[in-house]
Amino acid sequence: MQPAYQGIDSVYKSQADNKDIRDLLEQLVPKATAQMVQFSNQFKGATEQETCRKIFTYLKNNFRYVADGGEQVIKLPSALLKKKVGDCKSYSLFTAAILENLKIPYHFVYASYNSNPIPGHVYVTTNKGCIIDAVYGTFNKEKKPNYKYKKNMNVRYMAGINDSCDCDNPSMGKITLISKEKRDKAAADLKKARDKGIDAAKKAARAAEEAAKKIRDKATQGLKTVAFAPGRNLFLLLIKNNFDGIASKIALGSTTDMLTKWNQLGGDRTILSKTIKEGASKRARKFGLLSKLKKIVGNTKVNGIGEIPSKIEAGIISATTSAGTAIGGAPQGTAAGASLGKVIVELLPTLLSVLQNTPASDGEITTSDTGGTDIFDAGGGTSDDDKYGGGDTGGGGNVIYDKDGNILKLDPKGGGVLESKSGKNTMLYVGGALVLAAGIYFATKKK
Repeated sequence: MQPAYQGIDSVYKSQADNKDIRDLLEQLVPKATAQMVQFSNQFKGATEQETCRKIFTYLKNNFRYVADGGEQVIKLPSALLKKKVGDCKSYSLFTAAILENLKIPYHFVYASYNSNPIPGHVYVTTNKGCIIDAVYGTFNKEKKPNYKYKKNMNVRYMAGINDSCDCDNPSMGKITLISKEKRDKAAADLKKARDKGIDAAKKAARAAEEAAKKIRDKATQGLKTVAFAPGRNLFLLLIKNNFDGIASKIALGSTTDMLTKWNQLGGDRTILSKTIKEGASKRARKFGLLSKLKKIVGNTKVNGIGEIPSKIEAGIISATTSAGTAIGGAPQGTAAGASLGKVIVELLPTLLSVLQNTPASDGEITTSDTGGTDIFDAGGGTSDDDKYGGGDTGGGGNVIYDKDGNILKLDPKGGGVLESKSGKNTMLYVGGALVLAAGIYFATKKK
């Protein structure tokens, strides 16, 4: 029988750090277990692996994965069953509650998939090695992490546990029932001794860890700054000029996750934030990149832990590499385009709402594109409307269409038209290409 929803939508900590979240998850296990006493019986299989498969299948088929934003949420099982939406933390708590009731030993696995050792994902593995990670999506499989930490959940509490249990104290030894007064005095004496004896050691350990972290962060940040620099510069250029309305669409939602990821890629979050505001203040300029990305991503779900399907990743990088080559030539344009693709892949989980707000028509030329109000003008617009000096098809402007509405490729030497390409499936509109060509030059220029 499904546990009744208790009116508790979630239990969470606002502005919590990573350890706070892990501690809260583990502290919620007894309460989650109590909610699932009867409901857990349906997952009992003939073998432990069959039980694990039932749990995995239920999670994958009955809940929708949505990663948390700035506020980290852990849903108790009754709330998860009611709302049908959760992330890896809520999935793991649901799994742990079932395993607890079925008396199957297990542990939480905390994992990081990049150079930062702080874990960004959690799933459950039984002591016999059966993996339950519905976020990853394949039963009894896990993505190989760069850092992995296991928390044994089978020696952490007794019947009658309460909030005063010192569960992480390795020196507790065998527990003997004593009076409340003696327990309180023993706890106070132990706390006093511990505080006096280990404060200095803790301070020294923290100082050493902070120093080591600064060194690691500086080295990692330096590598990322160099590796992603061309792609970051071009991405900033897209936002600054509000190509496809990207700045306006980003500004509609929260930018916290994007700014955090940008910093991890070696970028300055302050510069990105200012550039978004600057771009959003300008009118959108047709470019066709967002509609192309939307077509590549389609309806595929992108997991919050960065599990982007290889087909989508390859499609994005291929598209931006081809675009970079077409705009800036080889090797500079090719390298810059590939770098832009890698940046977009890293930022993709934070760009999904932007792609959802991008109409498919943004990637096609319509009659409104010839009215003198776009980034370029093929219909006789004035210089005020046409930042790049367009004109009629015979007017000698930098960017023009032919009479059939096709984009005419610009001669990079300024000598006129070289060839014609169909506009309906052309990702890069030439007016935008002029800006990006300059951007590629500066993005790849040796400093």
